[in-house]
Amino acid sequence: MRHGKVCIVVLAGLLAAGCSDEPVGPVPGETFTLAPGDQVTLSPLGTHVRFIEVSEDSRCPLRVQCVWAGDGAVVLEVAPRDGDATEHTVHTTEGPDAVIVGSYELTLLSLSPYPEEPGDIEPADYRAELVLYERLE
Repeated sequence: MRHGKVCIVVLAGLLAAGCSDEPVGPVPGETFTLAPGDQVTLSPLGTHVRFIEVSEDSRCPLRVQCVWAGDGAVVLEVAPRDGDATEHTVHTTEGPDAVIVGSYELTLLSLSPYPEEPGDIEPADYRAELVLYERLE
């Protein structure tokens, strides 16, 4: 009967170790999408990333002929496990599209929705598609 109690204790320990309050975040090479206010923890780093806002959206609407493509700018807060949070702006076309986070690069792949006509997009409707890459040095 003693073996049964040991198995139960070991099983309970394994279940507790597998259950965490911290959701498993994206891993390198995996794309993920954030809405304004959303936060994710980058698995290999324990770094938190939060989508703060779209600070600029001058992208040329689909139904309009423009002289240039325009740009979308996304503000991200990056908070390392052992450091202070910092804000970074990444762009769809004009400017840096990535943030260096340790030995990784967090890259903005796209900003949606893409404007179809001139006019404002509601801030809550934006989605930033991102990916974490391991930097090659």
